[in-house]
Amino acid sequence: MAFETILAGIAVADMEAARVWYSAFFDRQPDRVPMETDMEWDFPGGSTVQVFEDADRAGRSSATLVPDNLDAELARLAELGHQPKERSSGKFDIAIFEDLDGNRLVVAKPA
Repeated sequence: MAFETILAGIAVADMEAARVWYSAFFDRQPDRVPMETDMEWDFPGGSTVQVFEDADRAGRSSATLVPDNLDAELARLAELGHQPKERSSGKFDIAIFEDLDGNRLVVAKPA
């Protein structure tokens, strides 16, 4: 079996607060809001980040994002007031951010 696309799901407790936070983090509004409890951002190559309301699972999700230019992306996020909770480097340069619920957004690039 070959997968054509991958969807990363992120559970949040408050959809309106998440919409504000993720729209700023991704620098744009969602591409789709198929229902009140679901919003989605599409990215090149067929990737999608889906943010959905599930208070019981909120804060237990993780997604890894690989930008074209890690330094430029980290600078853009810093301008928005987003500072990584953790930084590390080795085979990959990694910056870990957390949303309002504690979900992890790992911004990474091979070293």
